[in-house]
Amino acid sequence: MPAPVRHPGVVPRRLRPLLACGALALSLSSAACAGAQPPPQQPTATVTSGPTASASSWLGFKAGRWPGADWRPYAASSPFNQPIARGVRVHPRSREYIRQILAWSLPAAVVGGVAGTTDDYAHPTYWASRSDPVFTLRPTSSWGHPALRGVRIRIPRRARAAMGGDGHMTVVQPDGWEYDFWQARPQSGGVLRYTAGARLRIDGSGIDGGATAADFGNLAGIIRAPELAAGRIDHALFLVIRCAASGTRFGYGARSRGAGDSAWVYPAGGGGAPCRDGSEAPPLGARLQLAMSERELAALPVPPWKRAILRALARYGAYVGDTGGPGVGLQIESSLTYTAFGLPDPLVQLARRQQATGDPFVRQSGDRWLFDVSGDVDWLRKLRVVTPPKR
Repeated sequence: MPAPVRHPGVVPRRLRPLLACGALALSLSSAACAGAQPPPQQPTATVTSGPTASASSWLGFKAGRWPGADWRPYAASSPFNQPIARGVRVHPRSREYIRQILAWSLPAAVVGGVAGTTDDYAHPTYWASRSDPVFTLRPTSSWGHPALRGVRIRIPRRARAAMGGDGHMTVVQPDGWEYDFWQARPQSGGVLRYTAGARLRIDGSGIDGGATAADFGNLAGIIRAPELAAGRIDHALFLVIRCAASGTRFGYGARSRGAGDSAWVYPAGGGGAPCRDGSEAPPLGARLQLAMSERELAALPVPPWKRAILRALARYGAYVGDTGGPGVGLQIESSLTYTAFGLPDPLVQLARRQQATGDPFVRQSGDRWLFDVSGDVDWLRKLRVVTPPKR
């Protein structure tokens, strides 16, 4: 089973010309669970089966009452919530793109157990209530959506940014506005400082953000612990590849700002680190699909947590949202979402339960848990690049 993968985090577009692909580090973490069992019981924690009306937080979500597996962020019309249509056109250079990606690596094992460490480059989400303290936003860059400067939002007292270099943090307000931050600092003195950020509707499109390279919302495509526990992921995934194409050769509306920035296509709104060695890679926003039928997926000798990931890749696909690291990996929700409030890491709990069932795709490495996504799948034959969705 491959070792944990480190990926570079989001590099602001104005800084990307200064950084080669792989200059920063990102650990992707994930977890597994046994069967379609419910999430592990946690002290004072409730994972809801769906949103309910409440005046204290957006549709009832808050610390201790997190969204369940049957909830997904953004509107049904979001590109992340649209299944891939039957007969979708395969990109004419799909084979070349997939060969290049898989030459870098098979889909990386995802890693659990990094919450609260400097290896956490995932996306924690906090649900604010009307009783939480108010903080004033202070971007530290001139290009990080300065319109948010001076905006006041509510943030739970225990909310913390992920400790990896990206410092991602998301806070959803009671009125449904999602505030995403990149390189957020610990809030103090009534102020939250961060390098870049944006706001978007939690019930909107999930795009046109400002805290990820592709301008996807921080919740877009991430895999959450309740989804793994239920063996159910009803949305597209967020994919990270080593580097992305430059120029407009990809077609289908590809855009590029220049040599320091990769190309991108809708639904992405920006580029990442470009390939500088002539690699034939897709741009940010490209949609990849696992071309396997439900019958083929059901026949695989894999546990439900892994089948859920593969089904999501087959039904919804995965959008390239960032660049970095040795090859290709999936982005997840940071367990800091839960551990910041003194609760156990649900990914680690799920992993231990899964290991107890004899799951051959899970193993422990020190205090980390590795989950083999790549085994038992013919990626070279089954993975493909399909045409982007229409706006």
